[in-house]
Amino acid sequence: MQTSQQAMALKDIAPLADLTTSAANNYLVSLVRIGLAAADEKPGHYRLGPAALSLGVSAIQQIDGFEIVRREVTNLRDMTRRSAAVTTWTDDGPLSLFKQDGDQRGAFEFRTGLIPMLGSAAGKIYAARLPAGVTTHLIEQEWGAMFGGKPDIGKFREDAVRELKRRGYTTITRSDLDGYVSIAAPIVDWNGDVRFTLSLAGTRASMKVEPSSDHVKALLASASRATQSLGGKTDLRD
Repeated sequence: MQTSQQAMALKDIAPLADLTTSAANNYLVSLVRIGLAAADEKPGHYRLGPAALSLGVSAIQQIDGFEIVRREVTNLRDMTRRSAAVTTWTDDGPLSLFKQDGDQRGAFEFRTGLIPMLGSAAGKIYAARLPAGVTTHLIEQEWGAMFGGKPDIGKFREDAVRELKRRGYTTITRSDLDGYVSIAAPIVDWNGDVRFTLSLAGTRASMKVEPSSDHVKALLASASRATQSLGGKTDLRD
């Protein structure tokens, strides 16, 4: 789309991006949400969005880390058969950019777009790694619906920091009948900043969250490869 003089059809974008039509559609939906792409008046066609135009082509080309992580999402899904996703941080909170659905569908699928701080393993990583002033207002907004009562943001953040340092990843386990579980690991750039997070989702019966589990090992291996590609250090544990 950067080089095209007019809107491009989805069926033409997909092969150029080395993606299936379905994957390209998910990718474009994510880009539309953050303004880097826009749906054209002609159905099924896309063009650069206002955010991309304001950033300029040179800035867009600097998002090379996303392509690396996108490949890891697909590889992770293929290895584990569980839903996988990549998330980044925005001023509005954690944003799921790209996902690949696993064998289990329905409640165990990720979605693209803004995701919760408290109800996602990726959100816990940002709570642990970002300055408190960046995340506190989002945690406060979600606290009542998630936990009820007076927010204990300090404890939530301390628990997230402790888990991430001890294990190198974070977990979410729901006590409802669905038994939803999710794990996430950070992808760090050369400055030591969390650029992205990788996540897996499943059920307590189908996906173990202990460090010895194959799913956790696959997640950490993917995050480590992506971190190395971005010039970051691969082990954040104490």
